[in-house]
Amino acid sequence: MNKRILKLPQSVANRIAAGEVIERPASMLKELLENAIDSGADSIEVEVEEAGVRTMIVEDNGSGIKFEELPLAVTHHATSKIHSIEDLDFIYTLGFRGEALASISDVTHLEIISKSIDEENGGKIVVEGGNIIEHKPYPISSGTKIIAKNLFFNIPARYKFLKNTSREFFLIKEVFDTEALVNPNITMKLKNNNKIVETYLKTDSIKNRIEDYINDDNVFQNLIELDFEKNDLKIYGLFSNSKISQSMRKNNFIFLNNRPIENRVLSYAIKNAYSNSIPKERYPFFFIYININTDKVDVNVHPSKKEVRIKNERDIAGIIYNLIYKNINSNNTFDSVNIEVDLDKDITPTFQINNTEVEKINNTIEKYDFQNNIENTTNNNTVNQKNNEFGEYVRAIGQVFSSYIVAEKNNEMYIIDQHAAYERLNYERIYKKLISKKIEYEKLLIPCEIEYRDYEIDILNSYKDKIEDIGIKFEVNSKNSIIIEDIPIYIPKNTKVENIIKDVLDIYIKKEDNNSLEKVIKHTCSTISCKYSPKAGDILSISDMQKLIDLLEEENILTNCPHGRPFVLRISKEYLDKKFFR
Repeated sequence: MNKRILKLPQSVANRIAAGEVIERPASMLKELLENAIDSGADSIEVEVEEAGVRTMIVEDNGSGIKFEELPLAVTHHATSKIHSIEDLDFIYTLGFRGEALASISDVTHLEIISKSIDEENGGKIVVEGGNIIEHKPYPISSGTKIIAKNLFFNIPARYKFLKNTSREFFLIKEVFDTEALVNPNITMKLKNNNKIVETYLKTDSIKNRIEDYINDDNVFQNLIELDFEKNDLKIYGLFSNSKISQSMRKNNFIFLNNRPIENRVLSYAIKNAYSNSIPKERYPFFFIYININTDKVDVNVHPSKKEVRIKNERDIAGIIYNLIYKNINSNNTFDSVNIEVDLDKDITPTFQINNTEVEKINNTIEKYDFQNNIENTTNNNTVNQKNNEFGEYVRAIGQVFSSYIVAEKNNEMYIIDQHAAYERLNYERIYKKLISKKIEYEKLLIPCEIEYRDYEIDILNSYKDKIEDIGIKFEVNSKNSIIIEDIPIYIPKNTKVENIIKDVLDIYIKKEDNNSLEKVIKHTCSTISCKYSPKAGDILSISDMQKLIDLLEEENILTNCPHGRPFVLRISKEYLDKKFFR
């Protein structure tokens, strides 16, 4: 049956709109905090009961609201922050739509008590479900106090979808912390059921506020400071080095023009910068603050204002990627490869992972005695070269389980996973060579022929120029094979060349259009370094072990394989003495 099209009553339309802006107590708090921040407040107190569902109070010492404007404050699309369509291109405030207080008043019992800095007396307005119940003068010293009670009292369907109280309060705390991180010049206090949960005192820098938020010296000391400025782009932040990571995507913050945002392009760039530095199932810490001209940002995308459009966002993502990638392990040494030990407890390893660019890249990687084709290192040079930041060099002692190298330095014992260590060393050397595009070749005595299906050859032919960028040159030999006469010298000798090349080319055949040069280079390096490095179970000589350790130190590659798994543990003599009651 066809039904007539009718215009919704304003009360119904307002309630629907309110549901878009106020999804839960946390989204209500976000709107109220942003209004307080826009008011110029330097002190904000938040108090909630039952995670804000029963009561949420936000009080600030900002500029306040004029008495006669209180009814407008709870009217949809009434705002002091923009006045024309052109203003949408130059938004400097966190709120601007005139929806927050009006939407909150539609779904709560709302009281606003406020005094404008331009007036001697304050005022109060009471609104229930969008209807103004009371508007009268009211004594208040300064600022604004907002009391919202009984959230969704008139939308039972929305109320039923709220999570349990502990989960809703977790989300409130998350919003509170996020706003605190981008407003260090404001003292902020949070109470839950009359108990103080968090207090941030006003500070003069973002760095200090981040330190207060983290409240963990070990984590904070392993954050690297980022400060970049070019033209109208400014990027500041702190991000974790390779010593620390976390099991969840928390402590990941991106702010744009003092607004917390979610942006897939920027988030992916940051995560990708750590791709070879921490295990895949772990996540970094980062606090990134971006400032650009407001005309290059569109925040008018969604009522939550978390989703924004940014001009040249891929350029910005590339800058952030490079800044993080180049600095993750800038200060690593063997001295910082550590097992954090509580001498009264069992050993709990805290691993450090490295992604350092290597300055000295050698041409050939052999499976076992790969030293044969690199610059000769004499015993004297091995000792003399240690007059550097590493101090007394690490000395190989032996091998256990045909898998782990045992070494010592000063009062420390090292245990090194030989396969992962060789793998990372080989990976870095190949990677640097491919990135530099200075690839040397050697001719095969007998050309290598590799069989493919006809459609696979068509795919490879379509990517021929890109494949040559990673040093592999081929010609189509027949409908079902290609032939290779020259191979890049980064491919190990004494191996089946066709197997290596086939492993590399398979990425094009399997993924086709999803390949960037960077992805293929990483795949190539990972494939070769993993499959053709000494494995667990391979017996090494003391000389081989020492050469590996010397190169790891020399090239500052210290604690993880290309897949992010750690390969070095350090145990102190103090810990061993304690365990043996010395």
